[in-house]
Amino acid sequence: MDASVLERATDLIKCCKVPRLCNSIEEAPLERATFGQFMHVLEATLRTVFDILAKHGAELTGYDEYNADHNVEFKSWLTLVIVEQYADDPTGLRADYQTESALLQKRIAQFFHGHELEHLLTDRGSDAVLRRLYGHYRRVLAADEWKYHPADVGGFVRLVEFLYGPLPLCQRAPELDDDTAAYILSVGITLVEFFEPSYRLMGLRLFCVLLGPRNKDVMKRTNIHRVAYSNAMKLTVKLEHEPFIEVLWRCIYQYVELEESDRKDYTQWSTVDDIMDTLLQQLMFESKLRTSQIYLLYLIKLLALDLPNYIIDELDEIQSIDKKCHLYEPVCEQLRQDCLGGFHNRRYYRWMKRIIEMLPHEAVKCQGLSRENGKYCHGVNLLFILVTFPIEPEAIHCHMKTQTSLIEFINVFKQYEKQQNKAAEKRSNASCDFIYNTKALVSISKSMLVFLTSLAPTYFPAHPELAVLGQRLAGHYADCDSIMYNCMQSVIDKLTLEN
Repeated sequence: MDASVLERATDLIKCCKVPRLCNSIEEAPLERATFGQFMHVLEATLRTVFDILAKHGAELTGYDEYNADHNVEFKSWLTLVIVEQYADDPTGLRADYQTESALLQKRIAQFFHGHELEHLLTDRGSDAVLRRLYGHYRRVLAADEWKYHPADVGGFVRLVEFLYGPLPLCQRAPELDDDTAAYILSVGITLVEFFEPSYRLMGLRLFCVLLGPRNKDVMKRTNIHRVAYSNAMKLTVKLEHEPFIEVLWRCIYQYVELEESDRKDYTQWSTVDDIMDTLLQQLMFESKLRTSQIYLLYLIKLLALDLPNYIIDELDEIQSIDKKCHLYEPVCEQLRQDCLGGFHNRRYYRWMKRIIEMLPHEAVKCQGLSRENGKYCHGVNLLFILVTFPIEPEAIHCHMKTQTSLIEFINVFKQYEKQQNKAAEKRSNASCDFIYNTKALVSISKSMLVFLTSLAPTYFPAHPELAVLGQRLAGHYADCDSIMYNCMQSVIDKLTLEN
């Protein structure tokens, strides 16, 4: 390849890099008009760069052991452009500095997800490229300078995610060293302390990378994970939008997996207890169903921390239950049996009473005709099993409020079940959503039946009629509505009188 081709390609790719802003993001909000002139240059020039790559790709991005550094500059600039132009959500809104050309978007995504970017960052000669990249980022993301480089902020976050996780986009990623981890942490802290939510979100994404399982050794060695966690927890009272809440709690849960999963002594108050307190507080006072789903998901995941190899481990959102619906009831049945058969969730004994008292409130959220209601119902079923089944009899103190909450929880669902039965009778056809919601109700009814049959004597020692009810329901499930409702109401009346 002629040296002039490399020189021309390098000059062209430099033109595709978003320039430094005249005003910082603190002084003026970003607008697409700000990048109008740059966009014209980008869309014309980047096409030419890709054309040159198509003809001379091996020479431009390969490694020559006799002239190792000849194309490092080009590879570094190309990486910078790709990571800042790649859209995190191809179907969503793009950053103001990102191309709107469908053809370029497709080619950039191919470069990012194919092997081309990975080759640049992991093949022979990649050490020099990475050094140059980190040198660039240390300059432009320093102190207040980063506020003039929003494209570099986004590019840095995508590059870190690509190299170090949490998703294995780069199969041959270099090992994260202490110095790089500390630098990623410092950028993350800078971003989460900024007032604009989108930058806080990017800071949390960096924390999620650091707290991922791939980086466990460096986290334990440096205690960086503790700093990331403490900064994330500060945001639990500041972030209100669903995307931010999901990433925030994913970050916090990753810390729990990393730091707390091996703990065996539960007698002392721990970080998990702080997290549980915050999570329950936010779930209790959250009225939006979609936001409640996020809190409920991570409550379930925390409660299942000592129960490995369940579908719960793989859930990234409550909606994921929908994708694995055919597995849901078998998994629930296995979960019921395991929780009855010897698993004791001692880690959370001090929280059981409070969570049980929340169950009626969560049951009300399940009621509705949308699929979201059905998904939430599936989640509440998992919560009910995890909080009431795996507990030793001697650990249960028969508080009246606990007993009343359990009765109220069952009653709420049985009344809802009656409503659904009446609605079903009036239907000439059944939608997929209606069937899905009905499946959720059937599954939670089974959980209640198992509870009444196996656990009622433990939770209600002074009310043996509940255990009898469980046996009757097991034998006469068709009559469960009237039998259960009448018995529950009777027990509530007795509990009220006893108090």
